[in-house]
Amino acid sequence: MSKAAFDGGWTQASVRPARAVPREVQKMVFLVLAVLVAAVAAATVWLAATRPRRENDPDAAFWYAFTGLCVLLPLVLVPATANKAESLWLLAVAATSALATHRLAHRSRILAEAEHRRAVAAGALAAVTEAHRTLLARWGRYELDPAASIDFPAMTDVRVPETQALIRAVTAAAATQRDAMLGVGPDDGVAGYRRSVAELAAALETAERAAGSTPGAWR
Repeated sequence: MSKAAFDGGWTQASVRPARAVPREVQKMVFLVLAVLVAAVAAATVWLAATRPRRENDPDAAFWYAFTGLCVLLPLVLVPATANKAESLWLLAVAATSALATHRLAHRSRILAEAEHRRAVAAGALAAVTEAHRTLLARWGRYELDPAASIDFPAMTDVRVPETQALIRAVTAAAATQRDAMLGVGPDDGVAGYRRSVAELAAALETAERAAGSTPGAWR
C-alpha cells in the first residue's frame, strides 16, 4: 500500500462519525440523574430546615443550602449542553422534590413542637396534682386525726365562713383538675388548675389560722 493511500485511509477513519448512544442507555442515564437530583434536593432542604435547630447554629442553614446547590447545579445544568429539555425536566424534578421535602420538614417541626408542649404540660400537671394531693391530705388530717379533730373543730364545721370558703376552693380545684386531665381550656387546662390549687392553699391557710391552728402543722 502506498503512503498516499495509507494517509487517505487514516484520514477517513479519523473523521468517521462516533457511534450514536443507544436510546435505552440515554433513558437509563436520565433516570439515574433524576434520582440523584431528587435525592440531593430533598437532602439539602431537609438538612437546611432541621439541622440548624438541633445544632443551635443559625448559619448552618446557609452552609447546608450552599453545599447542596454546589452538588445539584452541575447535575441539572451539564445535561443542557446535549439536551436542554432533559435539563428542564431535571430542574422540575429538583423543584418538586424540594417543595415536598419542605412541606414534610414543616409538618415534622409542628409535630415535634406539639409533642414538646405536651411533655411540658404533662410535667406541669404532675407537679400541680402532687401539690393538690398534699393539700387535701393536710385538710383531711383535721377530720381523720382524733386529736386534730378535737383541738380544731372549726376545720370541719361548715358553719364557719373560712371553712365554707375552703370547701368552695376544694370543689373548684376538683373541677379544674378534671379539665386539666382532659386537656380542656388554655394551656390544656393546667394554668386554671394551678390557679385553683393556689387558691385552695390560700383558703386552707386562712381556715387554719381562723381555727387557731398553725398553717401546715398537721400534715
